[in-house]
Amino acid sequence: MPNFTADWFSGNIAQWTGIFRGVKWNPLTPKTVVEIGCYEGRATLWILKNLLQHADSRIHCIDTFTGGNDKSPYQTRGLFERFTDNIRESGDEAKVIVHQDLSWRPLVKLIGAGTQADFVYVDGSHLAPDVLEDAVLSYRLLRVGGVMICDDYLWSMEKPGQDDILNSPKLAIDAFTNLYRRKMAILAYQKLYQLVLRKIAA
Repeated sequence: MPNFTADWFSGNIAQWTGIFRGVKWNPLTPKTVVEIGCYEGRATLWILKNLLQHADSRIHCIDTFTGGNDKSPYQTRGLFERFTDNIRESGDEAKVIVHQDLSWRPLVKLIGAGTQADFVYVDGSHLAPDVLEDAVLSYRLLRVGGVMICDDYLWSMEKPGQDDILNSPKLAIDAFTNLYRRKMAILAYQKLYQLVLRKIAA
């Protein structure tokens, strides 16, 4: 059985199922997925089971596995081991390529290698400068027609009323969508929680 200490993903499953059905995603054809911010692998396992059934499909999992400043020592202790154990138990370990690093480095390497992603899930650092960097690099990595989901749009590190806009993804996602608006089709919002878009132009 997978070893999880938190569940920040299951609430997305119904919407994700509808999104990928709507874009006519075929899990039986080879696909390339990039996941930025994997934590214990809960989303990773769902993607493997539901979106990447072809043996040649691959998911690039990018995470430092040290946690951010919003995670407690309890949440980060043994995190990489929990992730790798969960992936190993899934039986799909061969489809997973792990990049244990700051996100921009693997993203730049993947772009330089000519990788084209069919789906990118942006759920790494929640600090606005990092989110903007992840979004721009992910968009460059995404093939035309590919899907990108940005998580935690309104997440904030501080208590309500004490929000620092630089400690939240919102400012970065707003800047990204405004600048790239003519190159994307916005597919869905999940109660201002996730932004879902499809790349329509390079």
